[in-house]
Amino acid sequence: MTNDLSAKERIERALMGKSIDYVPFSPFLAYVWESFPKKIQQMGQLDFIKMVGADPLWRGAPYPTKSIAPDSLKVNHSRSGDREVFEYETPVGTLHETYLHSLEGNTRFLVEHALKTPEDFKIQLWIEEHTRYELDLAPVNAHFSGDGREGLSIGILLPRLKSAFQYLVEHLVGTENLVYALADYPDIVESLLEKIRENNMKAARLALEAPYDYYLTWEDSSTQNYSPNQYQQYISPEIQQWSQLLATADKKYIQHACGHVKNLIGFMKADGAFAIESLSPDPTGNLSLLKARQIVGTDFGIIGGIEPTLFLNLSEAELVPYVEQVLEDGKGGPFV
Repeated sequence: MTNDLSAKERIERALMGKSIDYVPFSPFLAYVWESFPKKIQQMGQLDFIKMVGADPLWRGAPYPTKSIAPDSLKVNHSRSGDREVFEYETPVGTLHETYLHSLEGNTRFLVEHALKTPEDFKIQLWIEEHTRYELDLAPVNAHFSGDGREGLSIGILLPRLKSAFQYLVEHLVGTENLVYALADYPDIVESLLEKIRENNMKAARLALEAPYDYYLTWEDSSTQNYSPNQYQQYISPEIQQWSQLLATADKKYIQHACGHVKNLIGFMKADGAFAIESLSPDPTGNLSLLKARQIVGTDFGIIGGIEPTLFLNLSEAELVPYVEQVLEDGKGGPFV
């Protein structure tokens, strides 16, 4: 095939396992773009991607729905030194969460989760019960009028960005305390999980109105966060719902997972995901391209393959043969 495909056509054909002129190179610029020189940033991401000969793949294009918090929810915010505190006041109680800022790393860490007691779970349940969702295509239209006019856009399916269980793990409870809560007061935890899943589906149904053919969530699937059994019990059923819903509109779900997915990728395929995005081998992840292909077969898309720390640290003389090996390993199925 001659080099006459558009970037969008090339990526789509690659993800479907169809013939292409060359394997798309679609770097993920999250977390690194802001560290580029100002001169590069002023170009804009689309011009930069084109300058380096890559194909634009917009992971996480704007979500088409917005969540509207209850009118009676009041958010108080304060910061003292390196500590940042949020208070969420409701008619049924107040939640507290604390972040610790790292100036050296230019980031912050959640050091006190909002849900610590059964009463806290009930407060969050009240918030979920009184949150509304509306379609808002303005950010989506702006994206397609801007950088999204070229390449393939994968829209974010949910304003919450992830499944109910993953949301509790990352944002509201934490892995260890969630395990204890499920053992100590499972009915309360399950009630909250079910309501969050219900709200996620409300948002997902609205999202069908957006002009995306592909959607993802920042699921960040990894056995560093939970066991394969927990994934299968709490996360798989929700992803199956999303996949089935999208299929009714001839749309596809792609799962973002850049961590330890060796024992999860088989579930992702079985749950109806079309592809995995940001697959990484050791040391960032724990699954090589070759092993991943053995697990999922020849009909499941893989986006990823170049290990980030190696990309940063190998010399050019070392990087070229490494990437050539990645391209070789990527054969045998849909691959970007």
